[in-house]
Amino acid sequence: MIEIRNDKVLASIHSVGAELQELCLVGKENVIWRKNNKDWNRFAPILFPIVGRLLNDRYSHLGIFYEMKQHGFARDCEFTVIHKERDSVSLLLTSNEKTKIHYPFDFELIQRFELCNNTLKISSNIINTGETPMLYSIGGHPGFHVEGNLEDYYLDFGGQMLLDQHLLSGNFYNGEVKPLELSREFYLSKELFEVDAIVFKQVPFNHISFCHTKIGKILTISCKDWTALGLWTKAEAPFFCIEPWWGWADDLSSNGNLESKNGIIALSQHEQRAHEFCIELA
Repeated sequence: MIEIRNDKVLASIHSVGAELQELCLVGKENVIWRKNNKDWNRFAPILFPIVGRLLNDRYSHLGIFYEMKQHGFARDCEFTVIHKERDSVSLLLTSNEKTKIHYPFDFELIQRFELCNNTLKISSNIINTGETPMLYSIGGHPGFHVEGNLEDYYLDFGGQMLLDQHLLSGNFYNGEVKPLELSREFYLSKELFEVDAIVFKQVPFNHISFCHTKIGKILTISCKDWTALGLWTKAEAPFFCIEPWWGWADDLSSNGNLESKNGIIALSQHEQRAHEFCIELA
């Protein structure tokens, strides 16, 4: 475990997956859920180089087929600490023989965690170190602790709006949408997640707050350029996930080609791109 702190906040990150496992105001409770293998065996994984699941857990690139499990492999890889200060840390994952089995591209993924006042900034910098264009998606998947009933919590979307929820059949998008009305007090319930996650694409807002009816605001996640947002939990499980994404799972009609996958990002030779989101504690 790698600990960073300032006068207000403490965070702990594990080198496996560069996974955030603890985040709290000094002297207060951890807002990240307490993992158990029965409900979900992750804390806050990085989703790379895909977000969600591929049809048949495989894809093709330049006529060659590759297999890859849901959300990619970064969450199970050992990262190397390349820079550490009291209030920040940067960890590196580099392509290697094992990653090339599932993903043919040369890359560096630098995952940085930085504290500023009561906010943790999480940034992912992807560098194409190869000689050909690189295709990827990336996302965050933090799970937050739920004490008691899910119905005691609500989301604050910053205003009233009507958005299309992209519907899933199993792990894949079926092409259907339904309107969902969001508000400053969007109350959570098990019924909302009976099928699976709630997913919005082309997100028109840049922050969302996780709140409790008695405590009030617990935290706010903000992001300037997410291309999708996932909200997810499981029945009776003591966590709730707010997931900033740049990419998403396959459609049922996907042809399996990575080049034409919806939501995929292309990096030119030696190009790099950063994606970031922030968690502000109340």
